[in-house]
Amino acid sequence: MKPFVYFTLGYKYNEVKKFIKNSDGVYAFEFGFPTENPLYDGKKIKATHSFAVNKFSHDDNAEIFKLAESMGIKKYALLYYSVFSGKKGILDYLSSSRFDGVMVPDVGIDYPDRIEQVAKAIADHGMDYVPFVTPVTPFKIMERQMKVSGEIVYQGMMPATGIQLPYDIGTIYGHIRDFTSGKRIVYGFGIRNKCTIAKIAKYGGFGIAVGTAVVEMLDDGNVKAYRQLINDILGAS
Repeated sequence: MKPFVYFTLGYKYNEVKKFIKNSDGVYAFEFGFPTENPLYDGKKIKATHSFAVNKFSHDDNAEIFKLAESMGIKKYALLYYSVFSGKKGILDYLSSSRFDGVMVPDVGIDYPDRIEQVAKAIADHGMDYVPFVTPVTPFKIMERQMKVSGEIVYQGMMPATGIQLPYDIGTIYGHIRDFTSGKRIVYGFGIRNKCTIAKIAKYGGFGIAVGTAVVEMLDDGNVKAYRQLINDILGAS
């Protein structure tokens, strides 16, 4: 399985740099842009968006982007629609920073009439649109998103990051399977143990995205635990 690792830009840059340097084998980083209302993130990731702790800096961003590139690791942006539509020049910024793709997680939930518009704008800047779907995303919305997406599809296992609810991986895969021919499914939200990782590997998973667990490790400065998590994902098949 391929590890996809989430960091909120502006949160603990110095620790993030240490973690990136210990990211051999990571397929891609998801860099989240801070917003006042990260609606579909759990409590711990929401805290990283807080202006009290978030020190967003273009200079620091450039440094970590360059570091990721030096390791041959892809870069995807996670933008809420408020950032996508309200931050002037954001796609030019991402394109010039050589991002591979962009996910706008709330567009298919709260702004479904704008899916194609968002995807076209991203494609016009030379990047892939990455659909975000959940176990309850309507089939018609999934179908529209897949038609305008690149190769990566992000399947959320939970309604928000860090929220633990009962779910059946087979049922979730069955919900998305018919719409993802030729796509690479990345599973995320609430994944942090070897047992879950192993189960996902059996259901068409290309990669696993980790965010809340990484935030906890950042807060503890626990590079060793981070490295173990990456190894657990790499070892799943």
